[in-house]
Amino acid sequence: MLNVMRKHAGSWMIKVILFAIVIVFVFWGVGSFRSREADKVATVNDEVIGSADYRRTYNNLLNQYRQRFGASLNDGMIEMLQVKKQALDQLIDRTILLQEAKKLDLRVSDAEVARSIMETAIFQNSGVFDNRRYRSILAQVHLLPEEFEAEQKNVLLGEKLTRIIMGAAKVSEAEARQWYDWQNTSVNIDYVLFEPARFGDIKPSEEAIAAYFDTQKEKYKTEPMVQVRYVVFDPDDFKDQGMVAEDEITDYYESNVAEFKTEKTVEARHILIKLDPRADEEADLAAKAKAESVAEMAKEGQDFAELAKTYSEGPTKDDGGYLSKFRQSQMVKPFADKAFSMAAGEISDPVKTRFGWHVIKVESVDEASTKTLEQSKEQIVGILTDGKANNLAYDKAEKFYEGCFEKDDLVNNAKVFDLTVMETGSFSRRGPETLGRVKADFANAAFTLTEDEISDIQDIGGRYYLIQLLATIDAAVPQLESVITRVEADLKKKMETDKAKADAEAMAADLRQGKAFEENAIPRGVTVKSTGLFTRNSEIPEIGSDPKFTEAAFQLSSVGSASRQPVPGNAGFYLLRLSERKIPAVDGFETEKDGINSMLLRQKQRTVIQDWINARKAVSRIIVEKEVLE
Repeated sequence: MLNVMRKHAGSWMIKVILFAIVIVFVFWGVGSFRSREADKVATVNDEVIGSADYRRTYNNLLNQYRQRFGASLNDGMIEMLQVKKQALDQLIDRTILLQEAKKLDLRVSDAEVARSIMETAIFQNSGVFDNRRYRSILAQVHLLPEEFEAEQKNVLLGEKLTRIIMGAAKVSEAEARQWYDWQNTSVNIDYVLFEPARFGDIKPSEEAIAAYFDTQKEKYKTEPMVQVRYVVFDPDDFKDQGMVAEDEITDYYESNVAEFKTEKTVEARHILIKLDPRADEEADLAAKAKAESVAEMAKEGQDFAELAKTYSEGPTKDDGGYLSKFRQSQMVKPFADKAFSMAAGEISDPVKTRFGWHVIKVESVDEASTKTLEQSKEQIVGILTDGKANNLAYDKAEKFYEGCFEKDDLVNNAKVFDLTVMETGSFSRRGPETLGRVKADFANAAFTLTEDEISDIQDIGGRYYLIQLLATIDAAVPQLESVITRVEADLKKKMETDKAKADAEAMAADLRQGKAFEENAIPRGVTVKSTGLFTRNSEIPEIGSDPKFTEAAFQLSSVGSASRQPVPGNAGFYLLRLSERKIPAVDGFETEKDGINSMLLRQKQRTVIQDWINARKAVSRIIVEKEVLE
């Protein structure tokens, strides 16, 4: 299948981006590249969703969250995010969509599949589909082209039905104006603030501290801790043993000559006249004419940087269009091709890219070069010395490890190897402070051990460690005496907050009885202030960002109305009164109308497709194996 596509080939790119193929399946999870396994996780209208599909989709989601949250992603967060349910929902939605597409007799031709794959950037080399690259990437994720192409056909089929469904979404001008008004209406708020800090003279009694501690013991529970001993093998200690011969230097240079090559770079400035990729011919000609006019001024001798500051519509405008030095591969092809064909000081005619029309001035050109063996010698000696020292350190660590079987072997072996055994105090999962930047990695290794166990060789921060667990200290509630300062501070803060809240609630009760705002504030020692006008998305003057204050402010319905309950904000408890509400002018809407329409249309399209899928789910036979989400 797809023989025409497979005959296309471009030049081979050595480095392949692993797993980049996942981008094709953003909607689909990872997809079912192989036939369903016998064990199933769910059925949708008698169609089986296999465990292999589920695992792949789950792992794909998990990788996305790892990229977003990094090391902070833990089992608790995974459970809170309901990753298992998300994966299953994705597969069920996908199955329903494909079933409905087939019922409607929608079809995707082989030519459509071929075109979509050939236009996928990850399979291209210099903008041209590369068959060898295509097959290599698929091989690295263990896929045959036939399997991928079959799945791609399903992706396109689902997208075809999705476009039909989303076509029902429309945005009226009234809706766009309503959203614009909602987003840009501003309010001016009179307010009083009850700050907890006003009650700083509160001092809790010993009895109150003890009672508070009894109810909050879990808050003061200590972290699990461990205590270990370890030996370390540092490659730096072996550098004087790693002598480098001349023939090794030559061999390294000849085998790795690419390391000593420097690509050609160009230093340039540019002026960009933006153009929407969907613009019509008239808009294109107008943008080009403007770029030609600017190019002519530059060629007549006007300062290019000043022209850029005046006319450019790109992000480098304020820097006079300066782009610094760049390699050819770092810029979009038409721009790069032109810049790399120019000499220093030359100014181009307008060049069109997907961003618009560019006028380029080349400031300098550094031609490609290769360092000679003699010029590279010092660098190579350093590389080879480091490599040898690293190997020697590991070899010695390995010999040491081979003799570690019993509880006392780490200490006894250290004497034989003339090594110092280090012991830590008790430390948590954050690691011992004495180990600085590698403390967390060290702690991760230590916390996997059982008492007296000696770890295998741990590569931590470029050094090799063997770690022995001496003791485990379980999490525990401490005696009050050991944390009394912290408990007292926490209780004092709570009492101050409670007092501020109580005073604010008392004033709110009076306001609900019809008493005046200012008259209520004065006897309570708080001052009525005004914010000045602000919108939902702007910071509040003199207060800053305070989402709860903003939310409460825009809930006030009429001028003179006040909040009926205290609003807990960043600085304390607020009571608010609406002083002014200002609706935005219509000319601002006209300027932003197109962008608002596009944004609201995307939102509606997402809602329409999800509502459609939910409606199909309601009339589908969906059976989930109960153990899947446990």
